[in-house]
Amino acid sequence: MSSSSSTQLINCLIALSTKSPDFPFPLWENGFQIETIEPRILLSDRSQANPDIQFKRNTDTLLFFECKDGHCDKDQLERYKKLSLEDIKRQHITSLTDPTIFDLAYFASKQKEEKIIQSVEKDGNPFPILILSDSSINLNPQSNPFKNPKLNEIFREITLTSCIPHNYIPFMVDDNDKTILCALLQHFVQKNISTTDYQFTLDQLLEELFVHLIHHYSPEAVSELKGRIGRLLTILMKKDEFLGKIVRRDHVFFIMHGRPKSFMNSCFKLIKEMKDELIEEKTEEKHPQLTLGYFFE
Repeated sequence: MSSSSSTQLINCLIALSTKSPDFPFPLWENGFQIETIEPRILLSDRSQANPDIQFKRNTDTLLFFECKDGHCDKDQLERYKKLSLEDIKRQHITSLTDPTIFDLAYFASKQKEEKIIQSVEKDGNPFPILILSDSSINLNPQSNPFKNPKLNEIFREITLTSCIPHNYIPFMVDDNDKTILCALLQHFVQKNISTTDYQFTLDQLLEELFVHLIHHYSPEAVSELKGRIGRLLTILMKKDEFLGKIVRRDHVFFIMHGRPKSFMNSCFKLIKEMKDELIEEKTEEKHPQLTLGYFFE
């Protein structure tokens, strides 16, 4: 898997709200539904709060999560502190007519628990912090409880007996370029098995990659995804191995079917290179953005 830790965290949250025989779904059981992925909330001071996912329940309850795999930025924390019901109502970011309570929580992996706790403690974190381990999801004892008592009950401890599903979303808006490019190449390999050219617009590609969940993304997030993918495709089309194999005509991209084995071998080779570099970069905690120069050094 080349998905980032943050993507795995958001897939876990989606799974908790989706009825399934293989994974616990306490959010679904308690009436919480996905409303928006990557919402954008303009605050009264003109700054912006950008949590990763937004759930709604009944007619009055909202729940936001920030999937954080590591250090928490002070500026982001300060913006979340400012977020108010008035901001939510003014921005019309929910279908609820009169939300009366909301919670915002951080969600982090066990491996990065100490790092996130240290980074938020010094800045007066008022939010719950949920921790994902191999076998459970728990509220960190050093963090604050949820305002909504129902959520404290739900997240007292969730026991996990199976792996987190990874097929809900392949990547997030703010994932690094190599993670996104690996997902694109894997998708192209699957499509190139057919006997005809594969063609798509960026909107169609998002529908295929994210299936029904793309309709839960905020318009701003969709625009950002299209921008990221369009830039990476432009870079990819100029790489020697893909010249003439990935082409664009107006707003339509084509994966040409000629010599499919050669195309798939080129994809597999680049995927392996990217994944090896992602492992190395994760160790060094760096994620550079790709440029044409990356491929032509």
